[in-house]
Amino acid sequence: MAFLLGVLVAASIGSGDFLSGIAARRMRTSVVVTYSQLWGLVPLVIYIVASDRTVPPGWDHLLGVFAGLGLVVGIVCLVRGLAVGRMSVVAPTTASLGAAVGVVYGFIVGERPGVVAIVGVVLAISAVVMIAHVAEHHETDTQAPPAHARATVASRAQEMALASGAGLALGSTQIFFAAASEDAGMWPVASGRVTAGVLAGAFLLWRVRAGGRPAPLTASDVRLVAGYALLDTLGTCLLIEAFRQGFVSLVAPVAALFPAATVLWARLILHDRMNRGQIVGFGLGAAGLVLIGLG
Repeated sequence: MAFLLGVLVAASIGSGDFLSGIAARRMRTSVVVTYSQLWGLVPLVIYIVASDRTVPPGWDHLLGVFAGLGLVVGIVCLVRGLAVGRMSVVAPTTASLGAAVGVVYGFIVGERPGVVAIVGVVLAISAVVMIAHVAEHHETDTQAPPAHARATVASRAQEMALASGAGLALGSTQIFFAAASEDAGMWPVASGRVTAGVLAGAFLLWRVRAGGRPAPLTASDVRLVAGYALLDTLGTCLLIEAFRQGFVSLVAPVAALFPAATVLWARLILHDRMNRGQIVGFGLGAAGLVLIGLG
């Protein structure tokens, strides 16, 4: 069951990321993050009230707050990394590190998957790297002057630092959710969303006061952000449930295949082309899923 939930997590989050990507082309990232985190609370609170869950101890809420902090730090590092670095480096580094964090955490807490499942994990993480890879045709001139070369080294170090920070921060979000008690229900998700929404909202307010008032949302913008909020909330809730039913070290790499859903939607709706590496990545991902399921 945990394996199936992991697949649903990847589908939900990947589909939501596709909508958020379109929305981010029309409005600021801070606007998308703020509204999506806060709007996502609506279905979440309805579910919590309907499930008649008691309010958990403060520790579970604190874990949710830490998860929200990790989410915001991860998004900021990722967006900044994509802006100043090469997508072909930043995206796969972030995705693979995020998956690896969950695997390492699982082994630390004593999880010991079978050999077949471990091979599947390796294939799945490899697939994440290949699917998230964006081909670039303009590489740095190897004959660049020394000053330019030094600037290039500095920019490469910056992109790796930002990509690594994004991967570790987003991966830590999974750990905090996995560490929450089962009796907490989905309260940690609510705490995390409030934290992320408040931080993103504070940044947005700062931008507005600096003279950068965002344009009002259109009906189409609202639909995109609301759809992203719903899918992202659903994916996070399914992720917590998957962690409670199975090994974190197996669920994390399965859930990390979410770029596959994003790429597929981009191919079907935006007619984006997939490079050979991404096609191979889909094959590796499928093989990895089969082995994890069998293991």
